[in-house]
Amino acid sequence: MTNQMFAWGPAVLWAVVLFLLSSIPGSAIEGISVSDLFIHTCVYSVLGAALVYGRWKGSVGWSHGLLIAAGVLYGASDEWHQSFVPGRYPAVSDWLADAAGIVIGYMALYWWIETRRTATETTL
Repeated sequence: MTNQMFAWGPAVLWAVVLFLLSSIPGSAIEGISVSDLFIHTCVYSVLGAALVYGRWKGSVGWSHGLLIAAGVLYGASDEWHQSFVPGRYPAVSDWLADAAGIVIGYMALYWWIETRRTATETTL
């Protein structure tokens, strides 16, 4: 059980952070000059990486497709959540940026893990 908490804890923790960020009223974030889509892609890439980390360290053998789909669905639910926050609204473009971030983060960490694993196997 403790192993699973360490494996999946980062993904759960980051999902909570994303929920809290989405709860900030629109008026409090109006002055940000960075592209909204860029921010969505970056913060969701962290979730994507956390999901592949959970798969790597945890003993649950969920498929890559299932984990990516879970991340993308979380992004959709987060956009829906924003419809209840004053000054915020859901946007398909934001959700697509969330989905892109999930895939980018997931694939980047997966590539790093596999590259490292392959390098270790060739040195043995």
